Amino acid sequence: MAVTGFATQAQVKFGAHAGINAASATFKETSGGQTTTYKYDSKIGLTIGVVAEIAIADALAFRPELNFTQKGGKYSDSQSGFSIENTISTNYLEMPLNVLYKFEAGGGNIFVGAGPSIGFGLSGKDKYKSTFGSNTTEDKTNVKFDGKANATDNDTHLKALDFGANFLAGYQLSNNLFFKASYTIGLSNISPETDFSVKNKGFGFTVGYMFGGSNSED
Repeated sequence: MAVTGFATQAQVKFGAHAGINAASATFKETSGGQTTTYKYDSKIGLTIGVVAEIAIADALAFRPELNFTQKGGKYSDSQSGFSIENTISTNYLEMPLNVLYKFEAGGGNIFVGAGPSIGFGLSGKDKYKSTFGSNTTEDKTNVKFDGKANATDNDTHLKALDFGANFLAGYQLSNNLFFKASYTIGLSNISPETDFSVKNKGFGFTVGYMFGGSNSED
């Protein structure tokens, strides 16, 4: 609606950015009427992408992004001489669709914003390590975003589409260099299993540059 309503005479700018994503996840398993929650710790991954900014009003802008970002998380537990470690690394193509509010500060602009985020899973790895006494077992499988439930192979199967909410804040210098911090929380369950829930989340920090803009006269 923002793009359609304000396309005429709107200033459009484009840019690129890169940085890191401190991703984590929450797993929930339901069995026998009880739910067990496994909170995965952060795992650092790469984020790189392109940005567009479409002026809506003096202080408002619509800012979609298209990013390649790495998600996942790390989990560990130990008790009675037995310990486990699980590391999940996933690759996503993600599109945050944010509305920004901007105001001048120190010769540049501070911006804050929020909006929905749509992710599409591409690939991943699932590493598992268990230790009991002096015996250690390690396993490594693929993460497949095919949405297959009750799979009989050893791979990890997840749904490809991931819907979430995105929040961001940053600062853009007068020379168009910008710094941005963001938080994305997954709202959809990406597990295909009926008794299992998996949701992504993560903090990101990127540095980027806006390449100026053009005026649309359509």
